[in-house]
Amino acid sequence: MVNDDTIRGRKRFPRLIPALLLVLFVALSAWGEEVNHLYRIDVRPLPGFTRLALKLDRQPEYAVSSLSGNRVRVTLRDADGRRWKRLRSYSDPHVRGVTVSQRRGELIVTVAVRGNPHGVRVLSPGDSDVITIDVGDSLAPRRRSPLAEGREGIRAGVEQLLTRFDPPVRSGIPFVPTDRRQLEKIVPPDLAAQVLAGEAALYQGEGGAAEAIFAPLAARETPVRGLALFRLGEARYMLQKYGEALRAFREGERLLPEFLGHSPGTTFACADSIARSGDLDGGRRMMARLIDGLADKAYAPMLLVRLADILARQGRELHAEAIYRTVAENFPGSKAFWQARMKLADRRLVTMDPATFEPLVGEYLDIYQHGGDFGLREEGLFKAALLMSLYGDAAGAFDLVREYGRKFPRGVYAGIARGMREELLVPLWRGMARDKDDEGLIRLAQDNREYLARCLADPAFVKRLSAAFAAGERTKEEAALFAWLADKEWSAGSAPELYRSIIEDAERLGDLPLFEKGVADFLRRFPSHPAARGFREQLAAQEYQRGEMARVVARLGGFLAGKQRPESVASLYYLGKALDATGSHRDAERAMTLFLTESRQRGGGKELVPDACYVVAVARLARGDRKGGLAFLQAGSEAAPAGEKAPFLYKMGEVARSAGRYDEAARYLKSVAAETKDPEWQKMAAQSLADIELQRSLKAVRRGK
Repeated sequence: MVNDDTIRGRKRFPRLIPALLLVLFVALSAWGEEVNHLYRIDVRPLPGFTRLALKLDRQPEYAVSSLSGNRVRVTLRDADGRRWKRLRSYSDPHVRGVTVSQRRGELIVTVAVRGNPHGVRVLSPGDSDVITIDVGDSLAPRRRSPLAEGREGIRAGVEQLLTRFDPPVRSGIPFVPTDRRQLEKIVPPDLAAQVLAGEAALYQGEGGAAEAIFAPLAARETPVRGLALFRLGEARYMLQKYGEALRAFREGERLLPEFLGHSPGTTFACADSIARSGDLDGGRRMMARLIDGLADKAYAPMLLVRLADILARQGRELHAEAIYRTVAENFPGSKAFWQARMKLADRRLVTMDPATFEPLVGEYLDIYQHGGDFGLREEGLFKAALLMSLYGDAAGAFDLVREYGRKFPRGVYAGIARGMREELLVPLWRGMARDKDDEGLIRLAQDNREYLARCLADPAFVKRLSAAFAAGERTKEEAALFAWLADKEWSAGSAPELYRSIIEDAERLGDLPLFEKGVADFLRRFPSHPAARGFREQLAAQEYQRGEMARVVARLGGFLAGKQRPESVASLYYLGKALDATGSHRDAERAMTLFLTESRQRGGGKELVPDACYVVAVARLARGDRKGGLAFLQAGSEAAPAGEKAPFLYKMGEVARSAGRYDEAARYLKSVAAETKDPEWQKMAAQSLADIELQRSLKAVRRGK
């Protein structure tokens, strides 16, 4: 909304900007012409530390860095001074030498620290021409983490992003296309149409489309090659290809040097590309000239902010901050006003005291809610969420991060916000677990299933979540969520536990397809996992029930070597039956023999022992081992429950009959009728007994003759 204050602010722009520029250029001239002189260094041992006082002509621009060997370096920009050789051998309980050297317009003071390298404090009060360097173990910060519990992962990489990330800037300078009539005077209409189409793409912010049009034009010798090079530079600047953009600008400047004087938007892109490519002084000078020529324009404050950005990257923080404050105080409601407020807030962010972070959160939220510019609003919300994520209440931080994801799903910080959301879910679920809030924990997992990577890194998470589902008897919901999670690569650490729950849920639900898919997926992903053997046996049992004997043999055949013992004794039985059904009788005998041995040792599969004995007996009889066959038939008969001994008795009778032991055979066959009421077995036994009587009669007739 445009109000009277905003209108009055715009009317003030032409009067304010020249005055600001006058101050700015005086400062710029001072930086370029006057060298700050270090004329004195005082060293004073004090209780607990040593103080070095560096006295200069005026307030210094400086930077502090740590070096190897317990050394601290203070770099004074645009400064000179003598070498103070006597300080190189200075020594006391806190300092072991001070060196002063000159390098490319910078004076470097290096202090060798004796003791804790973190016990250093560098101070320079506002408007002071003195820098004090205090050195002593007592100054070392106490070892404590200011971050809220469990938030350390959020900070990783974020500080570097916030201090070095420099997104593209929209200058606000109106885009001025080339006049069609003038263009068609020097090139054919089709070529003019290409140029205008490329400029239309630039106007609409479509850098890729503009680059595709202007790159071929810039490579051809035509009357518009210089123009095409400048437009190509603008397109590549828009695409953040700053080095390539600068090369195009330089070549365009060689062919059409007057163009930059007529196109301030192109000049801005060129100056910014120069700065971003490393030539900060060159970029600053071109930007300053551009501002000088546009001092009466409403978009000049935005250029001032960008100039301050360049100064800040040169290490001239004091001058950059002065410009930001001037813009923030004098141009309310403008885009530059909000941009300057953002820059000032960022300076508080990197030196944040966790005890007083909330006002800065409010500042960023104000920029988000009222900043107007889409990019600024996104940045404001992200940084508010970041601060809350580092130092604030986990639930409040999570709400802000989730709002960022909803409002800016493809934003610049979307990847970092995702990581923050994943980190924040950890303290949230642990809090719910402590409070025994099963319903809240289930809802949290279901609503944020795409962000559970960090939660799944904790083995306790799946177990606690599974307990919450079980308490609510929500087996089907658990199976659905866990099946979705197990399919993700980032869940690999917890996938075995997820699959275990899925398989158990499938068994409880009687969902055979889910069971088989869960087991098959687990075996595919984790064939060497300790649990794989048990899952493989479970799947083989299902295949056995369906009569898929070849699959059973393929899945369990490794047990024949006897080097691995199955988790379930029954697996050897299924293998033996499958081998027998596929015609591998000798291997079937081996498998069943292993089964019977394991059953005796481990006590499992008792109900399967009779049938296993029968399979072994048949195999041995088939290869002529009557004694061995009869032994297993006898063992099977003894193990079989009452009413199920008929097959063994009948088989033993048949073996005795084939050996000519008719009395023994008859005894076994007569027992069949007493053992079972099954008419088939009774009929078979009766027929065999009739055959025995017939053979006896024939034998008696032969003896009578």
